[in-house]
Amino acid sequence: MSFRHCYSALFVLLLSSVLAFAQEERTTEFSVGYSNLQAEGMPDRNDPNNFFSSSFLNRRTTLHGVNGEVTLYPLESSVFGLTANISLNRKGRSADVTGGSNAEHTNVWYFMAGPAYVFPDQGRLVPFVRIMAGLAHTGYEAAIERSAANGSLKSTFNVGSNDFAMAFGAGLDVKLNDRIKIRLIQADYAPIFLGDRAVAVLGAAGVLVPRVLSSQRQDNVRFTFGVTF
Repeated sequence: MSFRHCYSALFVLLLSSVLAFAQEERTTEFSVGYSNLQAEGMPDRNDPNNFFSSSFLNRRTTLHGVNGEVTLYPLESSVFGLTANISLNRKGRSADVTGGSNAEHTNVWYFMAGPAYVFPDQGRLVPFVRIMAGLAHTGYEAAIERSAANGSLKSTFNVGSNDFAMAFGAGLDVKLNDRIKIRLIQADYAPIFLGDRAVAVLGAAGVLVPRVLSSQRQDNVRFTFGVTF
């Protein structure tokens, strides 16, 4: 087949897709659902040079949470939209010890936005892809509580960081009716680009010694299931 025939076939396919999609008006959409974040480096790190290894999940920590999105369409018949995303994933654990308890919690927030592309109407199936950028906030809290003669004593330690984050993802919605869809699956590769950190550690001579932690990238993956309306 000649290049001219290939170009002609491609043009007809694109034109038919646009015309089919133009028959369906698009309005602002909201999505909310369960979020499952596979976070790297809490506490184990996988090999960043072997992203697709068999240890992809078992070397990561699972954080559960919620995910919310809003997608705006500049044109009602456009295949392109703008998605704003907020998610919170959290993991915690506690243990009772003699005379009290120990607890720790980790929170990961994502605040991102970016362009989305929704494929032409495929009946009940509505696939989409998007790319987003924004901010990730990682917070950690440790607490120790001990019983005392006049009540209880509690000591807490909090630390957090704000870093640049991105998300490259795709998903599939299933129509229930003209307004409500089930988000069957949404998967985002959501790396967090950690900046340099300066810390002080206690040296052998009993004095504080400055140390610089070089910037790292957290190769996180986020899965979402929910409803779109």
